[in-house]
Amino acid sequence: MLYHENGRVGLQSVIGLGCWNFGGQWNNKVSKDAAIEIIRYAIDHGITFVDVAESYGIPDGQCEILLGEALANGYREKVTLISKVGWYARRTADHFSAVDGYWRKQAKKAFNQLYRFKEVDFNHRTPELLRLCGHACCGRLKTDYVDILLCHDDKPKDASSFITAFRQLRDEGFIRYYGISTNDIGALQRFYELSNGECAACECDYSLLNRRAETELFKFCHKNNIAIFTRGTLERGILSGKYTASSSFDESCREAWNLGGKAHKQYLNKIAAVEKIVKTIEPEKISKIAYQFAFSNEVHPCVVTGCTSLEQLKDNLAAAESYINPHLLNVL
Repeated sequence: MLYHENGRVGLQSVIGLGCWNFGGQWNNKVSKDAAIEIIRYAIDHGITFVDVAESYGIPDGQCEILLGEALANGYREKVTLISKVGWYARRTADHFSAVDGYWRKQAKKAFNQLYRFKEVDFNHRTPELLRLCGHACCGRLKTDYVDILLCHDDKPKDASSFITAFRQLRDEGFIRYYGISTNDIGALQRFYELSNGECAACECDYSLLNRRAETELFKFCHKNNIAIFTRGTLERGILSGKYTASSSFDESCREAWNLGGKAHKQYLNKIAAVEKIVKTIEPEKISKIAYQFAFSNEVHPCVVTGCTSLEQLKDNLAAAESYINPHLLNVL
């Protein structure tokens, strides 16, 4: 396993484990026992950080609960724990939802009148509600504190609410660092400025097929000593080499790629890009190359990886044993 000094967060393995696959979302069916085995195997073999969020799982919070069980018996002390808040109840669409249409607003108005709950600003997510979300994360994870808590809204309308809540949680001892999960350089800059430079981490999309973070976001993070964690390395599986232009999908996160779907054209463009890439490498090594490409960037990001089996995890760990061949960087 390779390790990077990642901003002010410190030394981390070049890959970590994302736990969004373990909560029953998107037709993923990983048993509880299998998930715990994967998490503990990853930690036993050099992975130093795990990534989760309050909204991962069905119902919300299931991934944190499972991860909390996996981190028992001394495993919690071996990892940097990353979670995120801000999209509470988005999928269940109750009165805490951050997504509002006309009828949703009317329902909230009626709710406030009935229950005299007017002091809670549902649209802008008040600091107190976000602080309570942080407490809930610790409870589900069965831990005294979360190492890094991220704003799980890539363009928050009111970033100050998150920052106020995060500062309270830090002062209370429930988090060590805070930051934002975003691909938007403007949102990151605003968050950093509002935090008076306290923003310590940014999680963003980055892959062979999506290099936009290189232009400004990586440079801003590197300049300001902000830890970089990247996600989306395999572009939801496209860079695994498993799919072709004729593939069909029943997972909710990929249905739009099907013929007639709103993202079918983009999917075909990405498949064409992958076909071009595999002309320069051995096709069976494309996922390994994709991971190595991401963590070999000169700003030394750490990569959040996902898996649904121990075999996939072992492949990811093997990829993290060396940097990408410099020659490949000139042809990819």
